[in-house]
Amino acid sequence: MTAGKTPTLHVLRSILRHIRSAPKVDMPKPKLSTTSNISPTNPLPESRNPLFEHVLGQYRANRSASLAQAGMLRKMAYDFSILKKDLSERGELHKLDGGAEVKLSPKEMSRLSARRAGLELPETYEG
Repeated sequence: MTAGKTPTLHVLRSILRHIRSAPKVDMPKPKLSTTSNISPTNPLPESRNPLFEHVLGQYRANRSASLAQAGMLRKMAYDFSILKKDLSERGELHKLDGGAEVKLSPKEMSRLSARRAGLELPETYEG
């Protein structure tokens, strides 16, 4: 899908998913009041995350934007969503491949590269 054809709600949900799956940073804990329904067994809901609230606030504030401005904002949000997805995928791939040249011998690296391409290296006989 392209930015122009992707529904705004889908883009918003994608961004919110990225926020939920991001590593949690230390945020100040809210003070528990007697009227609050937050307890140790009922943790702080995701919607209390400041970034989560900011994204929802921006979405709500721009609901009544003109068609041209709404299209521009949707494209920007879509690009951000794709960027976050690509960066998280790149991070995962980097974790998988990190340090292979240090851990493996050149012979083993050649074997793994050939296997990724769907090939099998012939066995070498020594001795």
